Amino acid sequence: MTNEPLRLVAFLAVVLALLNSGYHFHQGDVVATLYFMVGAILVTAVTRLSVRRRLI
Repeated sequence: MTNEPLRLVAFLAVVLALLNSGYHFHQGDVVATLYFMVGAILVTAVTRLSVRRRLI
């Protein structure tokens, strides 16, 4: 049985991380942009592994 609310929260976390990286990119802050991009990639990877192992 899957846990749809956890998948939705993971999806929203990725969306928010990408929106924050876009905002900081337009502000010219390279470090914050990279921070949020790496965060989005890590959340995506962890979520994918969790779904493959049927945790969520």
